Amino acid sequence: MAFVKGATRAATRAATQEVLWVALTFDAESDYFDESLTDRGAESRRLLRWQGIEHGIPLIRTILSPYLEGSAVEGGVTWFVRVDDQLGHAYGDPGYLLEAYRALWQSCLDRGDEIGWHPHLYRLEQGAWRQETDDRRLVTSLRNAYRAMRRQGFSIASSRLGEGFCSNAAIGTLEELGICCDSTAMPGRVRKDRERNLDWGTTPQKPYHPSRSDYRQPGPRPLRLLEVPMSMVETRAEYDRQPRQRYVDLSFYHRVLKEGVRSYLRDAKILVAVTHPCAVLHGITRKKHGLLSFDIEEFKANLEFIFAECRRLGRPYRFVTIGKCRSLFADHQGAGRGR
Repeated sequence: MAFVKGATRAATRAATQEVLWVALTFDAESDYFDESLTDRGAESRRLLRWQGIEHGIPLIRTILSPYLEGSAVEGGVTWFVRVDDQLGHAYGDPGYLLEAYRALWQSCLDRGDEIGWHPHLYRLEQGAWRQETDDRRLVTSLRNAYRAMRRQGFSIASSRLGEGFCSNAAIGTLEELGICCDSTAMPGRVRKDRERNLDWGTTPQKPYHPSRSDYRQPGPRPLRLLEVPMSMVETRAEYDRQPRQRYVDLSFYHRVLKEGVRSYLRDAKILVAVTHPCAVLHGITRKKHGLLSFDIEEFKANLEFIFAECRRLGRPYRFVTIGKCRSLFADHQGAGRGR
């Protein structure tokens, strides 16, 4: 009888706890998505390889299948696919990946997943791809890539700009093109050097409608587009002298991620996890990485830990795609009281 009472108390507690919305997102881009993966630094941007798409995505989908069945499912996961000028330069069409792997994307859509847009705003400068920061050129680049997606027959509702870069012109163009939700923000992260240019120093860790005058935060005359920030937690990689805030990446070593995730889940309204499909595969890089595991077992451990923590806290959870978040977090004044 005591067991029944305990179960009843747990059920009552769970029923009164706020739902955790789980947005699992995956950046479907080149295997060498970061300069730390090769000895060539920023030149890794020139190395376009797609093992993560060809082998990583099917493997991840197999792992996710048991979780994406039943009452916890409001939507599937979001696959952010690269469509941009660099692919146009390399393959003759910015939408190359959409066409080359069309059967894969269609199978994802058939299972309830979302296909989002992951443009990298680069310019070719003396044989190297650099971050494009000129407003006029980046607006043209976004419009060209969007037209390429439409030619391929894809209607896109969500986006994530590559390498965390954003600007007022970029976010305004996304809204103009009909994007309803973006997930580029990395709250608290600022980096400006030859390889990266990002500034999210004043951004809240909750969904918000960006101000027209400052994409990093809500304000007067907000955009209709909803910014859904990546979930940032404290981590400490092998090479870190001090803990650092990083986005929740399910390919990180579990020991690096778990305490930050445990703390975040206590009062978060939405968890936005970001993973590169290649980072769950052995053999992508020949050197051991201090943060990325390249091991599907670490991915599984992080995934199960999230749901185990929800059970421990008595919190129900639901899966959601980024494109459906605007209907969940509609109030730009207090949208998504996430942390």
